[in-house]
Amino acid sequence: MQTAIPATSMFLIIGLFILVRRIRSMYKPANGRGVRIILPLLFLTPGFSFFLNASGHVTYLQLSAAILLGVGFSIPLILWSDYEIRSDGLIYAKKSPAFIITFAIMIALRYYFRQHISTIEPGTLNMLIFLLVICYLFPWRIACYIKYKKVLKLKIQSGSNTLPNETRSISL
Repeated sequence: MQTAIPATSMFLIIGLFILVRRIRSMYKPANGRGVRIILPLLFLTPGFSFFLNASGHVTYLQLSAAILLGVGFSIPLILWSDYEIRSDGLIYAKKSPAFIITFAIMIALRYYFRQHISTIEPGTLNMLIFLLVICYLFPWRIACYIKYKKVLKLKIQSGSNTLPNETRSISL
């Protein structure tokens, strides 16, 4: 049980770090062609070793529940993640308190699942939580990339780097 406290602390620190980064991104312009939006998906590739080293035994019910929860978590994130062209002509993530609240709830639920589901062996639980993360990150990041590309296209079509006294946004 002694290893649970550092692991829990690390999980909460990483979750807080991600939340702070997402909040800061609302105040900084997005640069480039949107590759940074998809980049976190590449960082997940080492986690696929969970599935290759099958240390846990996942049932179809557990697998289905993890996939449905992951996709369910992605829906509010997709709905509340938007990009806009602000008056300085740059593209920003839209400020959304609903997004921040949803993301904080997701972190809390993942923490709860990890701490309170004791009937599943740890290897299986890690596989299921990783699958849940994949199932909300992939749709959310891909939808964000599509939204960003639409706003970028709108900016390119406008032909200027500044837009006079208006904020344009795009929804999927």
